[in-house]
Amino acid sequence: MNPQSSLSAYTSSVLELLERFSKSQAKVLQEVADRIVEAHAQGKRFLVFGTGHSHMVAEEFYSRAGGLAFVTPMLQNELTLTDHPFKSTLIERTLGMASVYFELYHPEAGDVLLIASNSGRNALPVELAKLAKAAGVTVIAFTNLAQSQTVSSRHPEGKNLYHYADLVIDNCGAYGDAGFDLGEGIVMGSTSTIIGAFMAQSLSILIAQSLRAKGMEVPVLRSGNLDGSDAINKVIKAKYFRSF
Repeated sequence: MNPQSSLSAYTSSVLELLERFSKSQAKVLQEVADRIVEAHAQGKRFLVFGTGHSHMVAEEFYSRAGGLAFVTPMLQNELTLTDHPFKSTLIERTLGMASVYFELYHPEAGDVLLIASNSGRNALPVELAKLAKAAGVTVIAFTNLAQSQTVSSRHPEGKNLYHYADLVIDNCGAYGDAGFDLGEGIVMGSTSTIIGAFMAQSLSILIAQSLRAKGMEVPVLRSGNLDGSDAINKVIKAKYFRSF
């Protein structure tokens, strides 16, 4: 396969994934949006969490042009690849770590917590979902449901993330995440990151539409590189970023 045909084939595969996700997950995305709007109206929080590359899903919701200002990301450097390429992998497999992040961000009854984990099998996201569920938090799982339903759990109770979720958003991605076959056993092209960014932006838009339909404020940040945006963002930041 020549480079141009490879690019064309990969582009087609990504477009097919986006179309499949958009059609199959539209209903649950709206349900999730409604839960988040309801929580926000009651003064509760919308929190997002992920480890490793799933951490980027949490970042996609947060503090960016066109993003909602009231998102609370559970962002910690050790859960990214910043400190070490394998550190976040070891942490997300370590039982007991979820209690640390739960204590730091203290999700409470009525809050909504979206946890992104492609496999949904590792101890940290599973345990965090369990703790949140017990605390009365609405748990949203963003996961590869087909894979998660077939792989064993790394949590001692033997359950994967989706078992503790009130609502599950299926990323509809490839088994094992990489989905573009180059042949000779070489598979590339992560599906979870592309669909994760699309999911975050789609869900944010649905939330904003629901807020506007209810006559509520829609606090959306502007790009800091557009003239006049600083004044608009200053007002929003004063209300939603008080601790910074």
